[in-house]
Amino acid sequence: MTPRRSFLLALPALGAAAALPGCGTAPETFQGKGPPFRPEEFFAGKLRSHGMFVTRLGAIERWFTATLVGAWDGRLLTFDEFFRYDDTFEDRRFWQLRRDPADSSGESWVGEATDATGPVRGRVMGNAFHLQHELDMLTLSGKRRRLGFDQWFLRTAEDMAISRAAVSWYGLQVGTAQVAFQRVSVGVTEGQVSAGQAAREEAPAGPRTPPPAPPWRDPGRVMNAPPRR
Repeated sequence: MTPRRSFLLALPALGAAAALPGCGTAPETFQGKGPPFRPEEFFAGKLRSHGMFVTRLGAIERWFTATLVGAWDGRLLTFDEFFRYDDTFEDRRFWQLRRDPADSSGESWVGEATDATGPVRGRVMGNAFHLQHELDMLTLSGKRRRLGFDQWFLRTAEDMAISRAAVSWYGLQVGTAQVAFQRVSVGVTEGQVSAGQAAREEAPAGPRTPPPAPPWRDPGRVMNAPPRR
């Protein structure tokens, strides 16, 4: 695959190269295998993540580090992400998740994200959390492209989780997003966070020197999706 035909992705935060299960995996696979994945516990605090995007042919295309700040008020889980990519590009995303009132088991979740085109839906299965959503993501050309994410989080320790998302464009899988998360705070943060909070907490105390401008790119090669033809 040539560079011009490569698939570039601005990842959500969420790099571990572990093979996580696909959407056909039975829920029993995750029972008793590790710390239970409780979204309102794991994401309510401060986390760091390191991730990368791997193309369909296995090439590592893009990587990032991110900060996540979240809180739980007993009903609503809010968390904000701030991303820094390898080429100095920065991005952010704000999430709101709540248990699905239609599911009496309490294992299903539903919510919204900043650039989601519809509801975000998730389900807890033992030490795993299966999240599905579609994002209308901003490209370098200033336009937006819709990408679908079929994402699995696997909690491997009290303060760690790995994630693998199958990323699709118009129904065609273009690659995978692989991310490792680590909690850097202890306990559950109560209340709510606001959009942009992660970026504000990352801002240095003094005047900030802007990063050097990234190299010029062909406008046809855009982030998040294949180039226009």
